[in-house]
Amino acid sequence: MPFVMAVLSSMLYGVADFLGGMGSRRAPAVTVTAWFQVTGLVLLVLYACLAPGVTRASDLAWAAVSGASGGIGVLLLYRALAGGTVSTAAPLVSMIALTVPVVVGLASGERPGVLPLSGIGLGVVAVALISAHGAALEPATAPGGAAAGVPASSSTRGAGAGRAAALVPAVASGVLIGLFLVCLGRVQPGASGWPLVAGRASASVCLFAMLIASRSAFKLAPAARPPMIGAAVTDVSANVLYLLAVQRAPLSLVATLVSLAPATTVLLAQVVLRERLGPAQRVGVVVALAAVVLLAQG
Repeated sequence: MPFVMAVLSSMLYGVADFLGGMGSRRAPAVTVTAWFQVTGLVLLVLYACLAPGVTRASDLAWAAVSGASGGIGVLLLYRALAGGTVSTAAPLVSMIALTVPVVVGLASGERPGVLPLSGIGLGVVAVALISAHGAALEPATAPGGAAAGVPASSSTRGAGAGRAAALVPAVASGVLIGLFLVCLGRVQPGASGWPLVAGRASASVCLFAMLIASRSAFKLAPAARPPMIGAAVTDVSANVLYLLAVQRAPLSLVATLVSLAPATTVLLAQVVLRERLGPAQRVGVVVALAAVVLLAQG
């Protein structure tokens, strides 16, 4: 059951990322993310009122730290997705986020075995293959090797600088989301739903502070509301499933499964946005499924 919950959590995270990215194309990302956090907070309060369990101060503290880290990480993720690079940004963020909890889990003494560890390796390969679509984003070149009408040296430097700048929010998002997974995983078994509320409240405070500081539009545009609400509902559901899974199985394995969420995001981009999967991405989906099978052996 922990691995089933982790797979479902992964799929829901993928849907939430896609919807959040679509909402951020219709309104400022910081506005979408701030209201996304508050909407999720309301849902989590309802969940916490019904969920049994013990509320510990340490759990609330870990969850608050995870919420602040994850909230800013989601903001950076939405900004990256809103830039029109759904097929590349989502897998890149996941690949970076994957390394954080895996390294922490292994460093803390978790030894899941050969097959699950092989699954972790396949998970990294799967994310890399899914990211292969990025090669198609290279600038068009003239016969002389430079972008049409631009000298080769300036074209190369400009393209490289542009790609590097575009990677910054994705890399930072991956690190912060990885820290979110680690901190949330420190919530002890038998915890109530209130740690999740503490995490969401922490994220909400951070995002609204950033919204006020950035002087962005406080009111969310009507066109961005449906995807924002959908993202909040699916993200909250994914958080609950992740918390239940990580309390019943090793952190490194559960986090790896959850980090395969880009497969869902890329699939939605293919169906809804008509983005086409390249051969490498198709192989990446197969490799991801193989990684799930190996990880389940843990």
